[in-house]
Amino acid sequence: MSYRFKPGISRRAAGLWAAGCAVALATTAVVSTAQDAGAAAPPHPVGLPASFAAAAQETGVPLNVLEALAYQESAWDDHGGAPSTTGGYGIMQLTDISPATIDGLDPSSAKAAAVEADPTLSTARTAAKLIGSDTRTVENDDAANIHAGAALLASYAKALDGGKLPTAAGDWYSAVAKYSASADAATAKQFADRVYTTVRTGTATPALTLTGDPAVAVNTASLSALHLAAPAPVKNAKSADGTPLPECPSDLNCDYVPAALALNNPADLSSYGNYDPANRPAQSQIRYIAIHDTEGSYAGSIAEFQNPAVYASAHYIVRSSDGQVTQTVPTQDIAWDSGNWSIYQHSVSIEHEGWAIHGASWYTESEYETTADLVRYLAARYNIPLDRQHIFGHDEIPGSTDANQTAQHWDPGPYWDWSHFMDLLDAPIVPSFSANSNAAGTPKLADPAFNALGSVVVVKPDYKGNLQAVYGCTVANDPTPGAVPGQCGEQPAQATNFVWLRTAPDPTAPLLSEPYLHPDGSAGTDSADDWGDKAVTGEKFVVADREITADGVWTGIWYGGREAWFQSTWSDFSAWPSTATVVTPKPGLTSIPVYATAAPEASAYPAPIAAVDLRTPKLLTKYSIPAGQSYVTSGPAVHGEYWYARNIDGSAPDDRTEVVGTTMFYLIQYNHRFVWVDAADVNVSQH
Repeated sequence: MSYRFKPGISRRAAGLWAAGCAVALATTAVVSTAQDAGAAAPPHPVGLPASFAAAAQETGVPLNVLEALAYQESAWDDHGGAPSTTGGYGIMQLTDISPATIDGLDPSSAKAAAVEADPTLSTARTAAKLIGSDTRTVENDDAANIHAGAALLASYAKALDGGKLPTAAGDWYSAVAKYSASADAATAKQFADRVYTTVRTGTATPALTLTGDPAVAVNTASLSALHLAAPAPVKNAKSADGTPLPECPSDLNCDYVPAALALNNPADLSSYGNYDPANRPAQSQIRYIAIHDTEGSYAGSIAEFQNPAVYASAHYIVRSSDGQVTQTVPTQDIAWDSGNWSIYQHSVSIEHEGWAIHGASWYTESEYETTADLVRYLAARYNIPLDRQHIFGHDEIPGSTDANQTAQHWDPGPYWDWSHFMDLLDAPIVPSFSANSNAAGTPKLADPAFNALGSVVVVKPDYKGNLQAVYGCTVANDPTPGAVPGQCGEQPAQATNFVWLRTAPDPTAPLLSEPYLHPDGSAGTDSADDWGDKAVTGEKFVVADREITADGVWTGIWYGGREAWFQSTWSDFSAWPSTATVVTPKPGLTSIPVYATAAPEASAYPAPIAAVDLRTPKLLTKYSIPAGQSYVTSGPAVHGEYWYARNIDGSAPDDRTEVVGTTMFYLIQYNHRFVWVDAADVNVSQH
C-alpha cells in the first residue's frame, strides 16, 4: 500500500481503494545519525567468516549461535549500510531510534520519554559502548557490527545467568529470545526456535556457510527467565465473546485485532468500512495471495484499520523486527486492500511493515520467513498454487478503471526479494538449475534453441548481484547518513528484483514508455514508481525476439502490446526457460481489448442490484493486444463475478450476493501488471 503518488493524485482519493494510509508511530521511527562518544574501535578482520570467528572469540558467544542469529536478522547481508524498514543496521540489525527521528513527536511528551527509555530502540548505541566504539562505525562497518551484536548478546546472557556466560550452545536460548526484542513469549520463542533450527540444520550463502549441528540440545525452559507475556490462545477458535481468533499455522504467534466494520454515517447503512462480510470460499473462490507493504508502522497500520473512514484493510500485517503477525480481517471476508475488486474479491492480503522506497531500506529475514509460513498455510487451505502467477505484489494489480491506473500503488517495491521468498516456499522460480544447463553445469546460452521464439521465459535476475539505483523521494525523517529530509533523487544502488525494459536491444535505447504514466509517449524513467519499464522476478512472458552480443543476451518479449527488450549479462542470465498456458488473439482479429476487471455482463444482474450497482467489465482504453502476440495466463478461464454487498447488516435487496455471468475471462501477465481478456477473443495453448 505505497504512500507515494504522482503529482496531482489525491492521497485521500487513492486511499478509498488502497490498503490503508498507515501512520508512523514510535515503533517505526527511523534511525538517528548521532554518534556516541567513545574510543575508536580496534582493527577488525576482513570477511564474514573471519569477522564472526573473531567476534565469537572476543565475546564468548558460540560461533554457530552468533552466525545463526545474524542469519535470522539479515540473511548475512549488510545492505550497503542502509537501515532495515524499522531502523535496524547491518548484519546484526542493531537499532538506533530516538525521539528526534520520529515525525510529529513532541519531545516533551510522555511517548518521547518512553522512546528514549526503551532499550530495544537503541541497541546500536548500547552495543557500540560495549566494544568501545561509536554508533556510526557499528552501523556501517560489518566487522564492528558483528562484534557489537555479539557483545550485546553476551550481555543479555550474563544478565540472565547470574553474571556468567552459558557454556553450552543450547543454553543461549533465552539470550537469543531477548535479542528479538519481542514483548510476548510466543513471538520471542518463534524467533529463538528459528535461530536454533539454523544452528541444527545449517545454511549457506555465497558469503558464508554454517554447518549444522543436529546434536545441539536447546534449553527452551530458560525462556521463562525473560518474564514475557503469556502465549496467545489456541488458534482457529473463537473467544468467549465470539471474536475470531487468528487463522494461522500453529508455529506462528498471531494476534487478532479486528478492523473496523462500522458506519461512517448512522443514517446510511451502506456507509460502512473497512471490509465486506462474505462467505468465502463457499460463495466466492479464494485464488490469490497479495503481498503489500504498510508504508508506515506495524502498530500504526493496525490502528489505522480501526478507523472505518479510511475504507481500507488487509487480512494480515507482519512486523519487521521479529515476524509477529496480526490478523485484522477473517479470510472468509473481503478486505479492501488492492484497488481492484476483481482481485481482492478472490485474494488474501498480507501487509508487511516497511516502505517501498525509503532510502534503501530492506525487509528482514524474520519478515520473509514468517510470511512464507503464513502463505504455505493459506495456500494449502485454499488450494492456491505456489507460483508468482497466484502470489503477487500490489504493484502487479491494475487499477479498477482507466482513471485509476496512475493512482494504483506499487508496493512492495523494488527491494522485495521475490526469488528468496519463493525459495522459502519451496517453490523456486527456476525449479532446477541443472535442467537449464549443459553437462558441465553452465547455462545453455550458446544453444540456438535456448529461449526460442514463441517460448516462455521467467524473469529471474540474481537479486543480490542485481544492483540498481532508482529515483525516489525519501520521507521527512530519512535515516540515510547525510540525506536531506524529504529529498528526491537517486537512491543508493542496492539489490533489486527487476530488469530494465528498453525499446531496442541496446543499453542506450530509451526505457519503455508506459502510456498511462507517459501519455505524451515520452520515454520511461528510472523512477521507482515508473512501473512500466520494469519486469519483476517471477513474471512470465513469451519470447518475441532475441539478440546475442559480446556482453550477453538480449531477450525481446511481448509486453503491453509491444516488443520490449531486457539484457542478461553472461554472468547473470535473467531470462530462464519456463512453461505456461498462453493466449493469442484468434485468427482474423487485428487486435483484442483488455480489461481492468472481470465483471459479469449487464444481463446477469438481478434488477435490485442493477438499479444501484451495475458493474460491467472496465475497458483499458490505452491497451490492446495486436494479432500475433501471446501472453501468459494466471490460470484457467473464470466467469465474470461480482460480490454485491450493500448494507452493513446485509438488509438491502439481494444483499451479499455473488453475481456470476456467462462471459469467461483469462487473467494474463500483460506488462508489469495483470489484466483480463475475454476468453472468446483468444486461442489457448500450452508452452
